[in-house]
Amino acid sequence: MRHFNFFENGGPFPSACISCGSNVKLFDLGRELQNGGMAQLCIKCVFELAAFVGYAEKKPLLDQINSLQADIVSRETELAKVPSKVEDLINGIRANVTDFIFAVSYSDDNNQREDVPQPEPATDADNQQRETTPRNNKTSGKPARK
Repeated sequence: MRHFNFFENGGPFPSACISCGSNVKLFDLGRELQNGGMAQLCIKCVFELAAFVGYAEKKPLLDQINSLQADIVSRETELAKVPSKVEDLINGIRANVTDFIFAVSYSDDNNQREDVPQPEPATDADNQQRETTPRNNKTSGKPARK
């Protein structure tokens, strides 16, 4: 059995995947390239190659795909409900602000009614006193013209 060398960050020249050019998590294939460097594949390309040749089992992948599609459907239904939830939230805020304004204005109105004395109705004696009080009709200090 062949053993491959694994390099976490880079490796021997050219220190890059021969498929995608990545330079992290490389497997040395143990073959020398014509330009003198070593043939290396990154872990991503190794997984793609394994899936391509059938080493990835289809059943677990299909189960995972179906699970993710069901999750997408449930999240899309939740997202469809968001505008109505936002509208309900806005309406609730409006109702609470309106109730608060009415409560404050009602309490202010009640406080004013209690603090301000109501005027008493005029009596006949008050009317007579107003009529007998002479008015002060002084002229401005200029002599009158003749």
